[in-house]
Amino acid sequence: MGKLMNELYNYKEALLHMLFPSLCFGCEENNVSVEEMICMQCRFSLPFTSFEKIRNNTVEKLFWGRVPLRFASSTFYFTERSSIQNIIHHIKYRDEKELGIFMGEMMGEKLANLFAEQQIDCCIPMPLHPKKEKKRGYNQASLLCEGIQNITGIPYMEYAIERNVHTSTQTRKTRMERWENVSSVFEVNDPSVIKKKNIAIIDDVITTGASTEACAQELMQQGAQSVSVASLAYTN
Repeated sequence: MGKLMNELYNYKEALLHMLFPSLCFGCEENNVSVEEMICMQCRFSLPFTSFEKIRNNTVEKLFWGRVPLRFASSTFYFTERSSIQNIIHHIKYRDEKELGIFMGEMMGEKLANLFAEQQIDCCIPMPLHPKKEKKRGYNQASLLCEGIQNITGIPYMEYAIERNVHTSTQTRKTRMERWENVSSVFEVNDPSVIKKKNIAIIDDVITTGASTEACAQELMQQGAQSVSVASLAYTN
C-alpha cells in the first residue's frame, strides 16, 4: 500500500510539473525543475563579484573609517531589472524559503575558503524587527545563513542580536540619515554567547552599510573578537 501511495504521489508531482512547470526565479521565463530553481542561462550570467578573493574590495572600502571589520564581501552585484533583483524579490516577498537557502549555499561555496582562513566561528543574520519578521514569517538573512552552514559547516546564531526599534524605511535617505536612523536599534541578548568569537554578519543586500555598521558596532562593544560582513548582493 505504501509503495502504491508513493507511486501515485510521484505521478501527481510529475503531472503537476508538466501542467504547471516551474519558472526560473532569475529570468522568470525558462522552465526548470523544482530542484534547479535557476536556469542554466541565468546561472552563466549571474554577476559574481569575486570580492571574496580581493582584499580592499569595494565593500570593504565602504566601511573604512566607520567600523573595523576583518573583511567584507558580497557575492553578486545588484542591478535593477536583473536576475538577481528577481531572485531577491522572490526570497523576501514571495515566501520562497528554499530559494533563500539555495542562494545561501551559493554564497557558502564562494566564502568557504575565506571563512576558513579568517577562522570564522559563527554567522549572525542581520536581524529584522520582530514585528516585521512576524509579518513576513521569516528572516531572509537566516535562510542565507542556513545555506552557508550547509556548505561550510559554520553554525549560525539566529537571535544573538535583535533589532529593538522599528525604524522608518531607509529608501531615499542620505548616508548620514541612514546612520542616525539605525545607530542605536540593535541589542545583543547575551554577551557571553558572542564573547571572543569571530563573527560574520550575513545580509541580503548592502547599499550604504548603515545598518550593518550599527550591528557590527554593537557586536564588538559586547565582546566579539572580530566582526566581518558577507552579503548576497551589493549595490552602490
